[in-house]
Amino acid sequence: MTAEDFDNLLEIKFGLTRADMLAALRTMPAIRPWAAELTAQEAALLDAAGFTEDPDAYANVATRVLTHTGLLISTAVTADEVAAALGVNESRVWQRRLDGSLWAINANGRWLFPVMQFDEDPKTGARQQIRGLDQVFRALPRDLHPVAVAGFLNTPHPDLTLANQPMSPTNWLRSGGDVAPVLRLVDAANWASR
Repeated sequence: MTAEDFDNLLEIKFGLTRADMLAALRTMPAIRPWAAELTAQEAALLDAAGFTEDPDAYANVATRVLTHTGLLISTAVTADEVAAALGVNESRVWQRRLDGSLWAINANGRWLFPVMQFDEDPKTGARQQIRGLDQVFRALPRDLHPVAVAGFLNTPHPDLTLANQPMSPTNWLRSGGDVAPVLRLVDAANWASR
């Protein structure tokens, strides 16, 4: 396969460029097989319970994470676009990235801002950050992988319900929901991961 074939497949299959995919790859942790190694006794116990090893499992998960990260990067906007949308200067955007109130992904040394944190007015095209997300981003651990942040923001949760329908944190906040229950979810997740 040539580099041109690879680039064409990335574009056709995923709508991504090679630069997007390389940036996504840089977000992935190094593989450390020894960190997840089981003893022979542990492996036998899991095998006996039907939890056999799947040699393709890591590759499948890594491919999904890479693709999702690549899509977050390829659809993200630059600091100057965020500044124009929010009606602030670019230095204010950088301040907000540093204080954690704007979410950005380092893509090959260039900070990009995922569009999922913004709402766009269909008539004017003007963007605004979804109300309350600045507080949510400050509460989230800074070292979370971009796919984990996106998953948290987009996954419906039973503690955020409207008309008996679980909502994702972004939809909850868009609908006028209070940010406090979303922050409690962040706290619960942080506590559970310690």
